[in-house]
Amino acid sequence: MSQTTLPAGTQYALTVNIPENYGGMTASMLQRSRAFVQHAGAEVTILTYDHDTDYEATRARLRDRGSMVDGMHIANMWEHLRAWDDEVLRRMQSTLAHDVPEGFRPLGDRGMSVNALKRELLGDDGQPIQIDYFRPDGTLLVSDQRWGTDLADRRVVLCDSAGNPLGSAREMFPLYTFWFDQLPRNPVAWIIVESKSSANMMLHYQRPDVALLHVVRGSHLKSGPGTPVERELVGSRAAAMLNLDAFDSVVFLTNRQRSDIEARFGPRENIAVIPNSRNMPATLKNLKRRPGRGVMLASLDGRKRIGHAVRAMARVRQLLPRRRVRLDVWGQGPLKAELEALITKLRAPVVLRGHAPQAADEFARASFSLLTSRGEALPGVVLESMGRGCIPVSYDMPYGPSDIITHGVDGFLVPNGDIDALTEQIRTVVTLPQSDLIAMREAAFRRGHEYSDKRAVERWADLMSAIASRRGF
Repeated sequence: MSQTTLPAGTQYALTVNIPENYGGMTASMLQRSRAFVQHAGAEVTILTYDHDTDYEATRARLRDRGSMVDGMHIANMWEHLRAWDDEVLRRMQSTLAHDVPEGFRPLGDRGMSVNALKRELLGDDGQPIQIDYFRPDGTLLVSDQRWGTDLADRRVVLCDSAGNPLGSAREMFPLYTFWFDQLPRNPVAWIIVESKSSANMMLHYQRPDVALLHVVRGSHLKSGPGTPVERELVGSRAAAMLNLDAFDSVVFLTNRQRSDIEARFGPRENIAVIPNSRNMPATLKNLKRRPGRGVMLASLDGRKRIGHAVRAMARVRQLLPRRRVRLDVWGQGPLKAELEALITKLRAPVVLRGHAPQAADEFARASFSLLTSRGEALPGVVLESMGRGCIPVSYDMPYGPSDIITHGVDGFLVPNGDIDALTEQIRTVVTLPQSDLIAMREAAFRRGHEYSDKRAVERWADLMSAIASRRGF
């Protein structure tokens, strides 16, 4: 297989953490990283900066799932910080703008032990007012102390290998920036920023040998009336959207979202569109499937609106009492108990299956899939569904489904939030002749394969080459 060539440099993907049961953003980041390895021969390091006591367990879990392959690595800021000797730590003093606060006092026996490497003291409101982080030998590494109105006054104290304080900062960011500065560049660093919080932080990290790219995986707008120019920005995305030029490129997943951004902020050289990709099955199997079997992969939270699917399936069962209909929902989340109660109340033919690493394989067995979110960028679950011949029925939400689905050809689009229309569309799918269903499965399969890993890597290579030329790398 011929390989695409990425511009010279060290490839990084930056995100806060990698949860055990991760969702779409992390799955897409891992997918792209694997594609860089497999189709461009690159080494990719995923950068995380949450506090975790055992990233080796995360690495092993991802390798066991096939989510990490040879050539992919994970680096965690706290792992590195714990391994630095006093020479490196003292160099870090230059990034700490403040002296050690008077009366600095480690927690000692105060507070409670969170784990072997972390201890915290809570205030009357249950919020941490001091968190101490330790090395494996028990010496104090960092003490994060907060006080004042709304804990606005803060000092993050760094300690040497003996646990003696070296200096302090008013936030964690100086520790992160020093860590970023220690990362290898060969000769430059390409950092693709995944999460909203990471993007807001990286606005302030500008280096001559670093290219920053931010992937926007969700809508930048709050729902509500008005045009995309008039509607309010999502609070957690506002900083990045108002500072687009801080990034070498801001990558959207759909042309529709790019158009809305340019209508609001004007055309920009650093805005690009690269859809998510998936490594699809090579052939389409199991063309004849039970028409009433549906599947849904989604977190059980308010944004995904699983309750809409439950209500629609309950109505379909009433409309088609002689048909065998069932929706399996794969995922976890805070609304599990509420959804179980709704399923019981409505006697809906819906089963909450929980989380499973290989849940996408269910698309190869189901006849149709549902997507009822408030908004998505370019939903990977639709690609997973189509690539396995499972016919998607999706709300026409901003931004992704209408970019992928051709209504009536390879799937169906339903007015956003319209449960009655969703019900009718499911009823239609369940009652279609088998020959029509097979034709749609084949069309969905072909459409899904247009979003291949190889094509995505080619697009990334073109984008990075343009940045390298613009920056003189």
